[in-house]
Amino acid sequence: MRIWFNHWFSTAYHIIDLMKGEGDIIIGSSSNPHSVVGLACDEWYAEPELPEEEYVNFCLDFCREHNIDVFVPRRGMAAIARNAALFENNGIKLLMDSAPEMLGILHNKLSAYKWFEGFAPDYVPMHFEIKCLEDFRKAYKAITAEYERACFKFAADEGAVSFRVIDNFMSSAEGLYKAPGMKLSYENAEAVLSDYSFSKPLIMMPYLTGVEVSADCFYRDAGSVIIPRYKSAGRIYTVKYEAEIISFCEEFLKRSGLKMPCNVQFKYHDGKPYLLEVNTRMSGGIQLSCLAAEINIPRLALERLMGIEPELHIIRRERKVSYIESPVLVGEKEFAGINI
Repeated sequence: MRIWFNHWFSTAYHIIDLMKGEGDIIIGSSSNPHSVVGLACDEWYAEPELPEEEYVNFCLDFCREHNIDVFVPRRGMAAIARNAALFENNGIKLLMDSAPEMLGILHNKLSAYKWFEGFAPDYVPMHFEIKCLEDFRKAYKAITAEYERACFKFAADEGAVSFRVIDNFMSSAEGLYKAPGMKLSYENAEAVLSDYSFSKPLIMMPYLTGVEVSADCFYRDAGSVIIPRYKSAGRIYTVKYEAEIISFCEEFLKRSGLKMPCNVQFKYHDGKPYLLEVNTRMSGGIQLSCLAAEINIPRLALERLMGIEPELHIIRRERKVSYIESPVLVGEKEFAGINI
């Protein structure tokens, strides 16, 4: 099969390694000529920065030109889902869920929380929609009446690009002992937002202080694969199967109708897990889950597209997993036929 990955994040290097079978050809593309994903690909191409609908046309033309059998989108997923029939009518299988309504709900944190409140309200944290500076001030006051800190981001965001934590220690000498990262004081946050048009709504919620959990999920009629990774100190993750997390993810998969790999993120606070968000794609750490559980989710997803549903014997045992960074040379593999 000829399988195309478009503009994925760097850990797709591992997803490709897990998915690729004997005889498969992996085609990769990016607007970043130095992406390490290119090192895992058999063919490597440049792709343009385009508005959503124009990008869909680019993807369709690319699939035709390069005889793509399976397209694994990351960039432009929402627009590609809306136009899934264009690809299917050309014999191109999409390795993604393509129900636009459900994807639209989950892509926006405000609409996602509203949907989850319909069947799992106890897992939805306190949150506020921020459409103006006065909303921001009121929400901050309400949250800090019950919690030590608040945080905010765009309601529709990916990769925590806009995520910020309001930490007032950052404006005092104690801030010297804290890594600034995505932290800022209330005064700094208010100053930043006073210049913002609020053309994209924000969401504000408490900053939850417990353990993060990233559950890699893959729906199966005969028993879904759900692998929760608990973030420990440093780079250590513990894969364990606590009934509450498993039960929540199973119910989510049944209600959402998602059939392709997805990722559900939680964070604990005072011993209770709260839902953070759902990513309707394979996570950046799925290779850690697959190693710990000895289950190859990317390959299972590809086989489903081919009409294959192998029997699985899932052994749920607690294991610790970590990763190391290995140096690689980038820029050694040029885009095919195109100079950037």
